[in-house]
Amino acid sequence: MEKDHKVLGRELGLFSFDENVPGVVYWWPKGYTLFNIVLGDLTKHLLTDGYQEIKTAGIISIDTLKKSGHFDNYHEKLFFVGNEKELAKPKWCLKPMSCPGSLMVFNEEMRSHKDLPVKFAEFGTVFRYEQAGEVNGLLRPRNFTQDDAHIYCNDDQIKPEIAKLIDFVFTTYKRYGFSEIRVELSTRPEKSIGSDEQWERAEEELKTALREKNVEYKINEGDGAFYGPKIDFHIKDSLGRSWQMGTIQLDFAMAERLSAAYVDADGQKKHPVMIHRAIIGSVERFIAILLEQSGGALPAWLAPVQATILPIADRHLEYAREIGRRLKAEGLRLEVDERNESIGHKIRDAEMQKIPYMLIVGDKEIEAKKVAVRQYGKGDKGQINVDELIRDILNK
Repeated sequence: MEKDHKVLGRELGLFSFDENVPGVVYWWPKGYTLFNIVLGDLTKHLLTDGYQEIKTAGIISIDTLKKSGHFDNYHEKLFFVGNEKELAKPKWCLKPMSCPGSLMVFNEEMRSHKDLPVKFAEFGTVFRYEQAGEVNGLLRPRNFTQDDAHIYCNDDQIKPEIAKLIDFVFTTYKRYGFSEIRVELSTRPEKSIGSDEQWERAEEELKTALREKNVEYKINEGDGAFYGPKIDFHIKDSLGRSWQMGTIQLDFAMAERLSAAYVDADGQKKHPVMIHRAIIGSVERFIAILLEQSGGALPAWLAPVQATILPIADRHLEYAREIGRRLKAEGLRLEVDERNESIGHKIRDAEMQKIPYMLIVGDKEIEAKKVAVRQYGKGDKGQINVDELIRDILNK
C-alpha cells in the first residue's frame, strides 16, 4: 500500500504540521534541503533562457488587487493584515499571487520594444485561506511557494515563447520521472476581464501552440483564469488522483489595468502581452506527489542525503571521516554514522531512511583504500574506489 506524503514526511525526517495552525508546514533540515534542490534545479534552467529573478513584497494593497481584478475573484481566500483597528476596514492582505507585484516592478522603468521579452521569475510564497475541509498537507496548504514567472512580450513573441514553455514543462517533468501528463486548455470563465476579441485571440494562440507541438489536450470549458485562457498540466498522485501542476496563461488585459507599457518602434506607448507561467506550480504539491510516487526513495541527485558512511567499529571511524571530508569537498550530501551500533543496525536504519548509497568501511576497505557499496533497492555492489564512487553518484 502506498504511503501518504504526510506519513513519509515524518518518517524520513522531512517536514511536519501543526494541528493548531492547519495548512502550514514546518520544514526540517532534510526536507528544506530537498525543497532547495528543486528550486536550484529550476533556477539553473531559468538562467539559460534569459529570466531575471525578482522578489516582491509579501503584503499587497487591496486597491492594487481591485485594479488588477483579483479582489473580486479571490476575496474569500484573502488573509487581511493590520492591527485590530485597521482590520475593521483593511487596506492590505498577504499576497495571494505574485503577478500584481511583478507588474509593479515592470512599471518602475519605461522599456523599449527592443527590451522585450522581459522575463521576471519569482519563487513567491503566497497565502490563500483554503477552507478547513480543503486543507491537505503539502497538496493543499494555506501558504505555498510557486515557481512563478511573468513574460512581458509583444504580439510577435507570443508563439515562440509559448512553444519554449511547453518544452520546458515536458523536459522538467521527464527529469523527475513523470511520464503520464494530462494537458487541458481552459477557456473563458463566467467572471472575466478583457474583451471578446482578446479572449478569442488568446484561446486561438494557445490552441495553435499545442497543435504545432503535437500535444494532445482536452478543452476544459469555463475554467480559465479571469484574465486569460490557460494550458494546464496535470499529473497523478499515488492514489490515481489528478492534480494540476504547471500552467501557461495568456493575458491581454492585466497590463492595461495596471498601466504597464513599453515604447514601440513608432515611439508610441503600448501595453505588453503578459504570459503567466509556472512550470511545476506549487513546489509543496510537487514534492508531495514526488514523494508518494517514489515512496520516498528518491534518486541520488534529489535525495537530501545521498550517502551515509557506516564504519563497522570505532577503529574505522577516522577512515570514515576522511572519506566523508573527501566526498563533501566534491559537493556530495552525506552523513557519517558514528553511533555505537552494530553494522546490521546501521544498515537497517539507512534502508528505512531510503538513503541511495550506504558506504561500509572496515579493515578490508582501509587496507584496499576503498569502500564497500550498498545501494538502496539494489543490494551490495562490492568494493569501489572513491573516485569511481564520486563519478557514479554525480551521474545519477
